[in-house]
Amino acid sequence: MRNLMDRRLPARWGRALPGRAWILVLLAIVFALTVRFRLRDMPLERDEGEYAYVGQLLLAGTPPYQEACNMKLPGTYLAYALSMAVFGQTPTGIHLGLALVNAATIWLLYRLGRRLLDAVAGAVAAVSYALMALSPDVLGLAGHATHYVVLPAVGGLLMLLNALEKRSAWRHFAAGSLFGLAFVMKQHGVFFGLFGGLYLLWVRWAAAKLVPGDGGLGTRRFPRRRAGSSRSLDWRGLTRELGSYSAGCVCPYLLVCLWLWAAGVFPEFWFWTVTYGRQYATGIPLVDASDMISTMLRTVVGPNLVFWLLPWVGALMLWWDERLDRDARFFLVSLLACSGLALSVGFYFREHYFILLLPALALLIAVAVSRSLQLLRGDQSVELFLALGVVGVAGVALALVLFGNGAIWYTLSPEQAVNRIYRSTLFSDARRAASLIAADTQPDDRVAVLGSEPEIYFYARRRSATSQIYMYPLMERHPYAAQMQADTITQIERAQPAYVVFVHNPFSWLTRPDSEPALLDWWPGYWEKHYALVTTINSQTVLPETSAQPAAATPAARDYLLLLKRKTAATGGPAAAGEKSPER
Repeated sequence: MRNLMDRRLPARWGRALPGRAWILVLLAIVFALTVRFRLRDMPLERDEGEYAYVGQLLLAGTPPYQEACNMKLPGTYLAYALSMAVFGQTPTGIHLGLALVNAATIWLLYRLGRRLLDAVAGAVAAVSYALMALSPDVLGLAGHATHYVVLPAVGGLLMLLNALEKRSAWRHFAAGSLFGLAFVMKQHGVFFGLFGGLYLLWVRWAAAKLVPGDGGLGTRRFPRRRAGSSRSLDWRGLTRELGSYSAGCVCPYLLVCLWLWAAGVFPEFWFWTVTYGRQYATGIPLVDASDMISTMLRTVVGPNLVFWLLPWVGALMLWWDERLDRDARFFLVSLLACSGLALSVGFYFREHYFILLLPALALLIAVAVSRSLQLLRGDQSVELFLALGVVGVAGVALALVLFGNGAIWYTLSPEQAVNRIYRSTLFSDARRAASLIAADTQPDDRVAVLGSEPEIYFYARRRSATSQIYMYPLMERHPYAAQMQADTITQIERAQPAYVVFVHNPFSWLTRPDSEPALLDWWPGYWEKHYALVTTINSQTVLPETSAQPAAATPAARDYLLLLKRKTAATGGPAAAGEKSPER
């Protein structure tokens, strides 16, 4: 009787776990939506401000790269425009759209983990991603482009597995299209498309090279094939599949090029995303890379430290998990490698770039936990001790994440949360500055922000006097910096903006010792002649929380925003001498 119960227990677990997995995934989605909904009015940071401002221009009929230029591809601009069209042109509208994108990604990761292993693995992958993607340490609460890369990339992974199983040309095209969509969201997404092509080649090559006893995939999760003797590679079928997949990969980018060509901005688009983008990607010497990696890794782990260690346990356990054959192992290892390449583009290790790595890490955590639970249900070997350790560590990781991020997730106001995350009140101050500008200008007045705070344009709903919405490219060392500064000066002098906001903050300029000085040399004289100071908004530095006291804001004398209004005849400014009206 005992032996019969031992045989039936795993079966009952197998029937019950899918239902439990659904509950866990649902709870993860509800939790993520609840946190994001509570913090929906968080002030935008500068990357969000860029996407929001260009999305706002799109809704007004102005294409990207016409009045606002940056090296990013326009996919995230379109995603923001869609969110704002549905939920409104506010931070709330943007963050509600992000919440839905995040929820969809969690759901797709559940499906992917279930397809790779089982429902338990799917649930663990979904929960792991949900928590890590919410982490302030990877700036996960902000609507960075990396969130919008991950959604179609994970969808592409699922579609590719379906395509390989069904040997369907249209599914290969659809998988490629999803990876191509990830690319147009941000250039880093190209590495997910590269992964898809490598995996397609691997599966077809491995299928042709099977030897007796290799076993094959043998499950519905991956393409079915027979174990047995080696057979020749089906070059015709491979060419058809690879052609359909490649066509899908390039289709979104070609559509973007066609759209921007028809809009008359293709030369600007090409310069910023290709010509200048190449300069940016190669701008950091390799000797600086090790310091940047060390700094960024210290930043991203935080309360998530154990969550960042568990995947490497999964990376070891996958080699002796009999449920995973060589194709599944290649899938996980190559996905991790390509995600690492996406993270490392140009050796700019920004915190939010680590979001690109989270799906691969979540799947490896799923391998570790799912394998451990399987061992706990019936294994009597020494592996049982490892399984107990993994499950225990996973529980500790969950507790650390929930409590370590608790203040931001559960208690701080949206404004306080932003101040804590970025250790500055600058982004809250930018919203205040924009409100003052909006109240003192007309809708068709132009505004210039000398600094990298495009969120001010978005909040004020005023158009920029210059196409340079960031000052970073002007301060970098590349052949175009001097001309960019000259163009910025010319555009501001021609537009005669009603207000200029000068941002005195090192992270809003990132000047270097060898930066071109023309713009900063020109500005003091132009300000004195044409503008009067209306107000100064002093930013504060938010000190990190210690065990002795909570985080506190203290004045930072060097960080401030100057709001300067154009002089008029009434104030004795140059308009009295016959200045021309601004060109609109």
